[in-house]
Amino acid sequence: MTMSIIFRATPILIGATLAALAARASEFPTPLPPDAGHKVEALPAKYPASWAFLNYASDRIELRNVGSDSREVKAQLQAHESAVLLVSDKRPEVYVADTVWSRGVRGTRTDFINIYDAQTLNVTDEIVLPGAKRGLMTAMEGMFAFTDDQRLALVFDFTPASSVTVVDLVKRRVLGDIDIPGCSLVYPSGVRGFSTLCSSGTLLSVRLDEKGAVAGRSESKAFNPLDTDPLFTSSTLVAGVRYFPSLHGRVQPIDMKTDDVKVLPDWSLVSAAEQAAHWRPSGWQNVAGDEKLLYVLMQANAEEGTHKDPANEVWVFNPATKARLRRLRLVRAGSSIALSHGAPQLLLVQAGERLDVYDPQYGNLIRSLELTRWNTTRMDIEPVH
Repeated sequence: MTMSIIFRATPILIGATLAALAARASEFPTPLPPDAGHKVEALPAKYPASWAFLNYASDRIELRNVGSDSREVKAQLQAHESAVLLVSDKRPEVYVADTVWSRGVRGTRTDFINIYDAQTLNVTDEIVLPGAKRGLMTAMEGMFAFTDDQRLALVFDFTPASSVTVVDLVKRRVLGDIDIPGCSLVYPSGVRGFSTLCSSGTLLSVRLDEKGAVAGRSESKAFNPLDTDPLFTSSTLVAGVRYFPSLHGRVQPIDMKTDDVKVLPDWSLVSAAEQAAHWRPSGWQNVAGDEKLLYVLMQANAEEGTHKDPANEVWVFNPATKARLRRLRLVRAGSSIALSHGAPQLLLVQAGERLDVYDPQYGNLIRSLELTRWNTTRMDIEPVH
């Protein structure tokens, strides 16, 4: 009895449904056009100065328009936790040094440099790095650097023996390997060379010949007090001089413009009263600069072990006079900062799950962009030139 009722009711329900659909269709005589799907466009040959690469130190590197309220993600590059980025302004190319394993997290390891076309972001070539020894300490400054007017790339290796692999980006080949025992990270110096911070508190500088081989070495006197007030490894260039803040609030300038690298006198970022209040630099990418000014993330009530915590102010200095010009109070504590290279200049601050964009002159928040990943405690920000 019940089965019979169900079978008789089914066509009635179907008929009613079709009638309802027909009625709805009559209300909308012009159907919507079919979805066109994804639209892929080439990027401009020269990126606007309001764009910046955001390296999440995870599974992607994003190219964002930080100068617009539209908050567009312009492109994404696939990457891994320790992938590092170089963007050439000499050739229309972007370089990412990365590492993969044949079985995901195990198996055969391959280190390589992916070469992307800057407009399409298609991979145009790759350079395999020998030895399975590229340093994998997450994405950070000093892991991958240009030298020789961007013809050569330097890759920091750590096994834990430390060395530098020299790569010819134009000819797409590895030129050689340079041992730097007891030293870490690479910072371009001179016409064709690099400098590296050493465990003895010194700075080792290496000059290369055209073939990427060592043409000369020099080592400074000890200047980095590793046991009492060591330098951060993050730095910035101001008028050709590289500035490294220290954990307790000094700043160490090093002139790397020529092959004759000079460690210059250090000076304090904090007054005696501020030092007593435990104001110190902190964060991940905690220093930025332009051709005149130095910007440093500063944390109040800092103590041993808080040097990577987010900071609540950015202090702006004139390094020529060693004077602080202003203090910028952040709406949200920030871990990484960078300055855009165009006009108007923008101060970019990674603050947890947001990228806050400030006016560096007056310190007012212009806009805040939501990041596509929330676990962004180690972001590297690379504004385009």
